Amino acid sequence: MRHSADRIAMEQESFIPQAPAAAPVVHDGTGALRQDLRGSVLLLGNFDGLHLGHQALFALAARRSKKMGSPLAILQFDPHPRHHFRGEQGFLISGNAVQRRLLAEAGIDLIYAPVFDAQFAGQPAESFVLDHLVVRLGISAVVTGADFRFGQFRAGDVPLLQAMGRICGFATHVVGECRDRGEEGVRISSSQVRQFIRSGQLDEAERLLGRPFETAIEAGPTGWQFDPMQILPPDGIFMVEARGAAGRRLGRRMLVLKGRRPEARLPAGTSTLLWHAAASVGAAETGFERTDNGL
Repeated sequence: MRHSADRIAMEQESFIPQAPAAAPVVHDGTGALRQDLRGSVLLLGNFDGLHLGHQALFALAARRSKKMGSPLAILQFDPHPRHHFRGEQGFLISGNAVQRRLLAEAGIDLIYAPVFDAQFAGQPAESFVLDHLVVRLGISAVVTGADFRFGQFRAGDVPLLQAMGRICGFATHVVGECRDRGEEGVRISSSQVRQFIRSGQLDEAERLLGRPFETAIEAGPTGWQFDPMQILPPDGIFMVEARGAAGRRLGRRMLVLKGRRPEARLPAGTSTLLWHAAASVGAAETGFERTDNGL
């Protein structure tokens, strides 16, 4: 069954994250899957950032899961295919910690996270469906975008999924392209969100994400630091909101970013930052005096 983007955009009005929520079960594909997690409605795609387009898929999958009485599952690769194939860093909109919290809030019961290595990447598309979706997960349905590709050389596509679903007994639901409701109707995609973040247009990124851009951050031996896989805006001065465990608000701070190194007086217990605005993007000299504790 194919659903138009306009219809899904209306449906996602009722999709409200359920927070706080129990952490999903993470299964790497080795060993047997718990019986109560088999037969899931599975989200297929690259859900980095969980932007509004992704939320359209989640809304549809959540309703199908509820109607069928089936678990709600999502495929997540570890490491990300872009890192495996290109050794790329600094591109994830949401690192693992933020991503998994968002998935829990969205009501995901199961994260299927097989190791993405040369052997996995070399599977023919048909083998991926039969081995992983049918045998290991026993899915009842998949929900995906129209441009989803999979398998060796990205040879698998939605028509193949639909054909194999008819043979193997699972339904295939496809969501078309989603655009925002602004005058220009920008296509909502992870690539567009990354472009806005890299150019410092955090208000535009927030518009497509449906929430502020959020990153994990941790205290290291030489100060606060980000995951090397995390995408960041350009050097500059930013207003951020520090959050602790379970999203507890710890207050707003000014943060200076220079060469991926953050300088800020963040409260103890800070684990994530919500980026609200750029006070000055691309500033090489901040004008702030640095101390041992940051700013």
